[in-house]
Amino acid sequence: MSVYPHPSHCALWTNRCVDVDREQWRILVVDDNAFSAEALAAALESDGFDTRYAFSGVDALHAIDHWVPHVVILDITMPEHDGFATARVLRRIARTREAVIIAFTALGEEIVRPEGLHAGFDGYCQKGNPPAALVHLIARLVH
Repeated sequence: MSVYPHPSHCALWTNRCVDVDREQWRILVVDDNAFSAEALAAALESDGFDTRYAFSGVDALHAIDHWVPHVVILDITMPEHDGFATARVLRRIARTREAVIIAFTALGEEIVRPEGLHAGFDGYCQKGNPPAALVHLIARLVH
C-alpha cells in the first residue's frame, strides 16, 4: 500500500531523444514558487546534475543566454508568461529547440496534455512526485 493517498503521476508524451552523458545533464527548473524551484534544483544538484532555476518564464529566457539546458522542468501556472507560452518560445529558439521540456505542475495531466503537446512539452510530472520519478522520466528522453 502506498504512503501517499493518491498515487502521483509522470507520463512521457513524445519520443524525443537528447544525446547527453548522464553526468553532464544541464537542467533548468522554472517555477514562480521560489521554495519549490530552489528545493527541486537542490535535489537534482545533489544527484550530480548541473542545475539552475528561474522564477518566471522571462527569467528562464534570460538564463539561456549564457547557459543552455538539455532539460527544462517548467511549471504551468505562473504569472505573466505561463508554462505553455514559455514552452512555445523555447521551441522557437535555436539553442533550446531540441531540449526536453517537462510540465511539472499540480494540475492534472488531463488538463495540461492538450495544450501542453501543442506548446511543445515532451512529458508531464505531477508535483508531489519524488525527484527520482522526475529523473526517471528525464532518463527516458535523454540518452
